[in-house]
Amino acid sequence: MALQTSGQISLNDLHVEAGGTTGTQVSLNDTDIRGLISKSSGAQMSVSEWYGASNTSGVVINLVIASNTNNYNLFSSKGGTYSAGNTTVNVTINSGVTVGSTSSGTYAFTTGLGWATGDVINVINNGTIKGRGGNGGAGGSVVYNSSVSNAGNGGTGGPAFRGQFACTVTNNGSVYGGGGGGGGGGSYYGSLTIAKSTTTYSGGGGGGGGGAGVNGGTGGSGGSASGSQSPAQGNNGNAGTATAGGAGGTNAGNGGVGGGLGANGAAGVAVSGDAYTPPEDFGNAGTGGTRGYYQVGSTFINGGSGISGTVGGRSA
Repeated sequence: MALQTSGQISLNDLHVEAGGTTGTQVSLNDTDIRGLISKSSGAQMSVSEWYGASNTSGVVINLVIASNTNNYNLFSSKGGTYSAGNTTVNVTINSGVTVGSTSSGTYAFTTGLGWATGDVINVINNGTIKGRGGNGGAGGSVVYNSSVSNAGNGGTGGPAFRGQFACTVTNNGSVYGGGGGGGGGGSYYGSLTIAKSTTTYSGGGGGGGGGAGVNGGTGGSGGSASGSQSPAQGNNGNAGTATAGGAGGTNAGNGGVGGGLGANGAAGVAVSGDAYTPPEDFGNAGTGGTRGYYQVGSTFINGGSGISGTVGGRSA
């Protein structure tokens, strides 16, 4: 981006235009400063000669993500040679490397904000970018002849890639939104009379399984059961892995399995009460969590066509 054409110009302005880092040491006789106006060493110069000058050669920053990382912000990682409006950034994710997220509410990879018109961003993905898996829903809980609670819904899978500035993305690997968490299983209480002997029962629902992601979602907790002669606690759901959703916990109503990469989680199972005589009551099972976005800000990505190749999940 060219310098202003009038008004005050500071030495730091010249330094940044030439590709230097603001606030670092610089002098007017530095080669890159003189190069902006094509002056030889020791030549007489006036500050006004730099009006409208620009570093036409541009700055090129090559970045490589060579090991697994989370929550990568390209603007924050660009380095000190950046020159606003005059920089091309090439970032390569190596084969076998995963870029993930530690939270279903945070992007695995984002271009970040702060870029200036004239900057060029190229992303070459030879590895995989994945959002975090959604957490499984908790199983429903119950107190015999008193109360039942509905099971928790599975959590939404996390987003993978966010474009906040115009960028070109070459996807030779894969980009997936996190899998949705499985819904929690339903709870119940009831009684069963056999040969004039009545036994009271209560059962908590199984927790939902966590969704798949570089960091898989956690399994939901099993629901509690109390107050009956035969209470049965729900079992916890299993966490998701980098490639698959976790299994739901078992008991009264089983928890739903977590979604695979870019897939919705399954709903939990509600309990059928046909075998029990009144009094009885049942809690609803939880719904499965929605798959995460593989891309957000598609209008900024590849001229609005978005990421192609191996992708899974939602797009916005």
